[in-house]
Amino acid sequence: MNIAEALASTILRDATVVAGEQGLLNEFTWVHMVDHPDIERWVKPGYLLLSTGYNWPKDDQDSVAMVRALHAAGLAGVVLAVPQFIAHFSPAAVTTAQELGLPLLELPWEVPFSSVTEELNTLLIRRKSQVLARIEEIHIALTNAAVSAHSLTDLAEALSVLLKRKVTFVDQEGVLLGGTHESEDDRTHERDYIVALHKTGGLKRIQDSISPVVMEPVAELGQAKRLGCPVRIGGGLAAIIWLDEEQVPLGELDVRATEHAALVAALHISHQRALHSQEERLGYAFVGSLLEGRFEDMPTARNRAAINGWNPDANYRVCLILLDEPLPLSRDGLIRLERLVQRLRQYLAQINEPALLFVSLNQITFLLSEKHDPEPLWRELGSKGAAMGVSRPHRGAEGMTLGGADVQSLADLLKPGRIHHFDEVMFPQALLGDANARALLIEKRLGPLRGEKSEALLETLEALCQEGFQLAGTSRRLGVHISTLRYRLERIESALGVSLENQSLRFELQVAIALMRLTE
Repeated sequence: MNIAEALASTILRDATVVAGEQGLLNEFTWVHMVDHPDIERWVKPGYLLLSTGYNWPKDDQDSVAMVRALHAAGLAGVVLAVPQFIAHFSPAAVTTAQELGLPLLELPWEVPFSSVTEELNTLLIRRKSQVLARIEEIHIALTNAAVSAHSLTDLAEALSVLLKRKVTFVDQEGVLLGGTHESEDDRTHERDYIVALHKTGGLKRIQDSISPVVMEPVAELGQAKRLGCPVRIGGGLAAIIWLDEEQVPLGELDVRATEHAALVAALHISHQRALHSQEERLGYAFVGSLLEGRFEDMPTARNRAAINGWNPDANYRVCLILLDEPLPLSRDGLIRLERLVQRLRQYLAQINEPALLFVSLNQITFLLSEKHDPEPLWRELGSKGAAMGVSRPHRGAEGMTLGGADVQSLADLLKPGRIHHFDEVMFPQALLGDANARALLIEKRLGPLRGEKSEALLETLEALCQEGFQLAGTSRRLGVHISTLRYRLERIESALGVSLENQSLRFELQVAIALMRLTE
């Protein structure tokens, strides 16, 4: 109960407010009468003090000192019976109380203090009982909600229904984890709000607290007063619950309910982390077996592949994100890696792709369906502190192993902040003497022409390379009509899926032909 309510609807209606009007919304938890020296030693924070004035200081300086001491003790307000011992609070006391915002009330002597304490304390006890009963209801409702909740959004909606308030769960960076409103505007607002709190020190208050903290309005964001409660797991801050005040002032019920919601949320997050960890271990083991060539095409393995969402008949690119962090990873490095994995999972979920991941040391390897371009993914996740390598498209278990080899061959060449495709480095690596890259270059550029039925086409391409792609010279070298040569050129371009007008490609083909002959 606050003082304004007591003035409006209880025995205090006959009292006159002489100072501290700005503190009339102060909640008081008990009504206490003290009439002897050193009053401040006999009161507690939140008390509403009754005094007959018998021992109230008569000297202005002492009276001012008393007001300051009572305010420092956390008193909700002071009620003075007048005019038996004191006619009124002194002007000096009134001025000081006004400055401090400590309500001073004068009550006619005829109103018995026994009646005041009986009525107000009875109301307080009754309200306390009602709050405790309501809190018990909320505890039961939240606990039941936790059993069926699939996300923090479910918990937020349950708490919102119980308290009739907007409820939001965020992490320390303002990323929306769940809430009664989850629009893109809400996501942006929560990030901006955390930035504003960080500047004012409000975020540190939450980070250092174990109890709910009231945050004052942030005018520039149009954000009303909020109650923020930390959700802690093992001492660490896992999330923050926000309760918006809106029209109805925040009260004890909100504080107690939010504390219980934080406990339920901590249990939910811990459970989800345990499940996620188990799923990750199984998922990592499955993807690892594909990349390392340990996948056995058995019924149990095929069933596991289906559960993880991998289709052996589809084409995938193997992608490698390399974190620019020294090994072993520091605590900050591990946090960055974990956040990058989380963002990757969220992106894959947005494009309706299974999270086929394998995390090791400072590397995240994952499978991306060929139908999805890796460039948008990199624009979403990329940073100067990481690099990404992309393999050729592959199919089946053997193909995933080849894809893993592709990106591992890129690992030493990746530059922070950039995405590299295997085709970009295959040719330079072949020129540098990499035997694997040389074989891949020959296969990529000449493979479709190395069959028995394509010998003439391969011979034609070799002649073109030797003649510098001059048609007249090539026609004479092969002893065929130029129309026949043009027909063969069309078939070569169709088989290789390229255009021979590309000068860079011509050079690669010349090198590939030379390497093939040297290899043979």
